[in-house]
Amino acid sequence: MPKPEGINLVFHSICAGGGMERYVLDVIGECSRRGIQVRGITRKAHWPGEQPAGVELVVVQDRTPFSRLNNYLFEKKALDYCQPEWPTIGISRVVGCVDLAIVGGTHIGHLQDKGKTRRGIFDRLTVAHERGLYENAGHIVAHSARVRDEIIGLYSISAGRVSTLYPPVDTSKFNLDARLSRERVRQELGIRDDQFMLLFPSNNHKLKGADLILEAIAEYGDRVVLAVAGKAPLDTPGVLNLGMRQDMPELYAAADATILASKYEAFGLVGPESILCGTPVLFARTVGAAEVLDKVACYTFERTADGIVNALNSVMNKEHLSINGDSILYVYAISSHVDELLKLMDF
Repeated sequence: MPKPEGINLVFHSICAGGGMERYVLDVIGECSRRGIQVRGITRKAHWPGEQPAGVELVVVQDRTPFSRLNNYLFEKKALDYCQPEWPTIGISRVVGCVDLAIVGGTHIGHLQDKGKTRRGIFDRLTVAHERGLYENAGHIVAHSARVRDEIIGLYSISAGRVSTLYPPVDTSKFNLDARLSRERVRQELGIRDDQFMLLFPSNNHKLKGADLILEAIAEYGDRVVLAVAGKAPLDTPGVLNLGMRQDMPELYAAADATILASKYEAFGLVGPESILCGTPVLFARTVGAAEVLDKVACYTFERTADGIVNALNSVMNKEHLSINGDSILYVYAISSHVDELLKLMDF
C-alpha cells in the first residue's frame, strides 16, 4: 500500500494557547516541515502568524450557545470531516475509530483529584466518550506515567495498548536566550530588585491552586509578587495580572520561579518551558511533570499552604541558580516526539 500523503488531527481548538493547544501547534508545525499534509478538524481555528504549508484547518461550526454541549456534538461528528485515506490522530474525545489517541489527562482522574463523587450529566457523557476513544483507538499515547496508569486502571484498557510519551518543547522559542531580556521585562512589569517574582500561568485559577498560593504568599508582604499569565484576571489586591501573553519565554526568564499548585495536572508543560528559560519551578506533587524534572530545578510540595511556603523558602534561599535543559529527564525535542508518533501509526 502506498504511503499516505497526510494525517488527520482532531482537536477542538487549534489556536495559540497553553498546554495541549501549544502541543497541537507544535506537532502540526513539525509535520509541515517534513512535507506531511495535515487536515486539522476543529471547533476553533486561528493559527498564530503564517499558517504552515500543507496545513488545512476545517472548522466544524457550533450548533448551540453552550460550549460544553458544542464540544460534545463536535466529538460525535468530527470524524466525518477526515480525509478517509489518511491515518487519524484523535486528541478530542471523538466517537469512532482513530489510529492514535493522544491523552493529556483523563476525566475520571480529574474528578477524583477534585474530590467530586457525584457526576453530573456532562461528566457522564465525557467519560462515555473517553471510554469509546480509548477502546476504539489503534494505540494510545499518554503524556505522563500518571495518565497511563489512569487509562489502564480507571478505564480497564490493556497495558500493551498504552505508551507514555512526554510532550515536547519548542526549543527555538524556549531557551536561555530569553534571559537577555530579563532586566528589561522586570522593569516594564515594575518588579523591584528586592522582589521575588512568582509566575503563575493559569487559565483556571481554582483548579491550578490560586487559593493556596495566595494564602502561602500572604506572609511575605510585597517581597513576593504573584504574576498571573492567563485569560482571566485573579481579582486579588497585589496580584500582577498579565493577561494572555505571546511572550511567555521572556516572562519565564523574568521570573524567579514558576508555580503550579493544581488539584489535577496530568503533565504541566510550563515546567519544561520555564526550566529551558533558566527558571526553576515549584510544583505540587499532583503535577505529572514532576516525575521527569530534576529536583535541582523542580521543588515539589504537598498541596497545602505550608507546603508552598517550605518550597518557596527553599528556592529563595538558593543564590545564582544555574538552570537549563539538563534538568529535564526525557527527550523533549519536537522532532524526536513526532518520530515516535509516526512510528506508532506506521506512517
